[in-house]
Amino acid sequence: MQKMKDKVFLVGVFWGKTSREHYDESMEELYHLAKTAEVEVVDSFVQSLKKPDTATYIGKGKLQEIKSIAQNSKVNTLIFNNNLSPSQSRNISNITGCNVVDRTELILDIFAKHARTRQAKLQVEVAQLEYAYTKLKRMWKHLSRIQGGIGFRGPGETQIEVDRRLIRKRTSILKKKLKTIENTSLTKRKKRKNIISIALVGYTNAGKSTLFNRLTKENRYTADQLFATLDSKSRSLYIDQSEKMMITDTVGFIRQLPHKLVTSFHSTLLEVIEADLLLHVVDVSRSNILELMDSVHSVLEEIGAADKNILVVFNKTDLVGGNHFLFLKKKLMLEYPDSIFISAKNGEGMEMLVEKMSEFIIKKSVVITLEVPVKLSNLISFIYDNAEVLEEDFNPENNMRIVTIKIARQLLPNIKKQIEDFKLKKELGI
Repeated sequence: MQKMKDKVFLVGVFWGKTSREHYDESMEELYHLAKTAEVEVVDSFVQSLKKPDTATYIGKGKLQEIKSIAQNSKVNTLIFNNNLSPSQSRNISNITGCNVVDRTELILDIFAKHARTRQAKLQVEVAQLEYAYTKLKRMWKHLSRIQGGIGFRGPGETQIEVDRRLIRKRTSILKKKLKTIENTSLTKRKKRKNIISIALVGYTNAGKSTLFNRLTKENRYTADQLFATLDSKSRSLYIDQSEKMMITDTVGFIRQLPHKLVTSFHSTLLEVIEADLLLHVVDVSRSNILELMDSVHSVLEEIGAADKNILVVFNKTDLVGGNHFLFLKKKLMLEYPDSIFISAKNGEGMEMLVEKMSEFIIKKSVVITLEVPVKLSNLISFIYDNAEVLEEDFNPENNMRIVTIKIARQLLPNIKKQIEDFKLKKELGI
C-alpha cells in the first residue's frame, strides 16, 4: 500500500533588492526541493513586503488567508522559502495549526533522505542537531516519529525530544567519529599525493554525476532531481596511456546552502579543497546561469577553494538549440573564454574537454629529485631558469648535483633525455 504524501503549501516573502524574477526562480527551486522531499505541493503564496514581519515573517492578513485555504485543502505543512526564527515558526504554527518548515530544514531533510554512506549520514546528523540546537520546536501529531516527515526524517528525527545538553553531547560524539573517518581519508590521499586530482563541482542537478560516468565508464546513480548525489566518489582516470589521475564526484551546491551543512561536510569537501583542478559543471539550459555560478563560487570561497585552477564546463547543450544557443555561447565565451560546452548525456564536446584536461596535465608542475652531472652546466642553468629549486646537495663521489625541483611537467622529458644521453656517452666512452 502506497503511503500518502504530506500536502504542503510553499510560502515566500519578497523584499529587499532582489528582483522579482530572481525570487520567482528561487520559489521554483523551492518547488523542486519539495518534490525531491516527496511531498505533494498543493499551492504556493508569495507576498511582497517592505520587510518581513518580526513576529510571523509573512503579513498576518496573508497568514489568515493561508490558514483558511489550508484547512479547506487539508494541507498540514507550510514550507517557507526563507529561514525563520524559532519564535516566527512557533507563532505561524499557533495561528495556522500547520507544521512549519523553513528552507534549511527542507534541505536537511533531503540530505537525510539521500545519505547512503556512514560518513554522509553522520554529517547530516551533525548538521540537523546543530540546527536544532538553535531552533528546538515541538513535534506535530501528524508528523510522529513513526511517520517521519519533513524536518523529522532520518538520523535527526528524535532531535525534538532532547534538550540542548544532550544535543551538545551527541554532536561531540559524532564529530569524533567523523574525525576518525577524515583521518582515514587523509591517509588515503597522502598515498596518492603525486597523482593529479580532479574534482567535479557545481550547482545541484548540473549533471556532475553524468559527466563522471561518461569520463570513468562508471554507473553512478543519476536522477533529474536536486541532491541526487551526497557521497563523494573517486575513480582512476587515464587521459592517455601514461598519466594516471583521480577524479571525484562531489555533492552539489545550492543558493543559501546552510552553513551547518558546509561545516558538517568539510571532510567530504576536502576532495575539492585539495584537488589540482576543479571542473565547474554548469547547466547551460538554466535561465539564471550567472547567479547559480555565483552561488557555487560563494561556497568555494567559504571552504577556501575559490583560487584553485578551475575549468568551467557548460553542460546540457542538448537542451538548448538553434540561434538561442549560438547567442548564449557567444555571450558566455566573452565572460569565460577558456570554457567548454558539452553534453555529458550524449557525449557532445567530450573530445574538447579531454583535450583541455590534457593541456592542464602538461602544464601542471611536479616535484622531482634529479641527479645532474656537474659537467652538464647548460642543463643546470636551464633548471635554475625554469624550475623552483627546493633542495640542493652535492655528491663528490660521482660528481653529481642532487636537486629537488618543482617544474612544469612538460619540461621533464627534455631534462631526463639530456641526463640519460650523458650517462650513455660516458658508458660508451664518447
